[in-house]
Parts: sequence; C-alpha cells; structure tokens
Amino acid sequence: MKLIITGATGNAGSGILAAALASPQITQVTLLSRRPVPTSHPKLSTILLPSAEHPSGFDACPTDLVEKLRGHTGVIWALGISQTQVSKEEYVKITHDYTMSFVKGLSTLGTPSQPFKFIFISGEGADQSEKARTLFGNIKGRTEKEIRLSETEGFRTVSVRPGGIIPIVEHRPEMSFLMRTGLPALGAVFRAVYPSMVINSADLGTATVRMATSDWGWDLKTEEGWIGNGRLVAALAAAKHAQQDI
Repeated sequence: MKLIITGATGNAGSGILAAALASPQITQVTLLSRRPVPTSHPKLSTILLPSAEHPSGFDACPTDLVEKLRGHTGVIWALGISQTQVSKEEYVKITHDYTMSFVKGLSTLGTPSQPFKFIFISGEGADQSEKARTLFGNIKGRTEKEIRLSETEGFRTVSVRPGGIIPIVEHRPEMSFLMRTGLPALGAVFRAVYPSMVINSADLGTATVRMATSDWGWDLKTEEGWIGNGRLVAALAAAKHAQQDI
C-alpha cells in the first residue's frame, strides 16, 4: 500500500515514519511536510507545503494535490505543535483548521470496497465536549469530533491519544537538550509507576502503521472514535506476547 504521513519531523511522527519505512506492507511513503526531513529511503518521497507548486500549504487541499495523492490508501496525521509555542489562533489553525482541510480533500480517495483510512494523532486529555481546562484538550477534542463526523463508507477514521511520548534515538539530536534528556528519564519513571500514561515513539509507530495496513486495533475505538494510550499499550503488549508464544 501507499501511505501518507504528516508531522514526520516531530517526536510522534519520527517514530511513525521509521515504522512505515520498515513495513513490508508499505511500498511508498509520501510525506506532506513544512520542511525537509533528515531521512532518505527508496520508498520515501516528500511534498513540501507550501511550495511554488502548492502555495496554499496546509491551508487547503486543492484538487491537483488530491490527484497527486490518488492511489494512497491511508494517512497518519501527526502534524502538530505544543500550545506553549504559538498563539491561540495559530494553535487552532495548525491543530484544527489544517487537519479538517485535508479531511475534506482526502475523504474523496476511498471507496466502500477500499476505504481510505485517516488516523489522527491526538493526545491524552483531549475532550470532545470542549470542557477541558486546556486549549490543547479542547481543540484536539473538537478536531477528533469533526473527524469522526466526517466518516463515511469510503472514509474510515480513528483518533489515537498517546500520553507521554518517549522519542526514538534517531530523533533525539533534533530536540532541545532539555527534551532529549528529560523525556527518556521521565518516561522511565512513568513506566515504573504509571505505565498506561507513556508510550515509546517506536511503539506508537508500530501500532498506527499496523492500523493503516490492516484491521488491527480498530476494534479498540470508543463510540466517540478514539483510542486511549493505556488501551493501545495493552493491545501492543498482548500482540507481542502472542507472537512470542507462536
């Protein structure tokens, strides 16, 4: 299959990209990215947004871009930013507006017999009722809800809510000193006392790529269309245990 990934330069996206490139089920990975990624691979191609060819960037998903992506059967949408790094308006634009522009465009790529899969990387604390105390929780929740309401027979959707994400080794040089040293240390503590609240970026990649290439994990969705970190971690552990028993 051919898979689209966004946010590949981030903590979650780097693990997802690594898993996609390693998957024998995936023949092509197309990145939609605001900047080049420090990775090269025979299966990998990148579409920069914005660019001279696509000047609207992530603000819109025009017909010519949709046609270029025809033949892809899914996307893992990991594009995002911390609410502490931008204004409220910019956070809403990146988290919600960009996502929903591409939900509208990419929803035309599937059929009832071969639905297009839209896997949205959300986060623990997202609240679809928008009653959270954080901007993150409300806007992620709003986006989750609107993605779910966009679902059709030819467009399957799910929101995955990772907790604390432990970066893969390859991504750590791209992070600040505080983040690349602090996150692994904090992750080790949480794995010991509250394991359902953390996930390795590599495991997040394994899970979402598996969901993109098969029906694995889709039964974990709640009625509101999301999968929590604890449930995802438990399902991965069970899958690994089952493989060891074979």
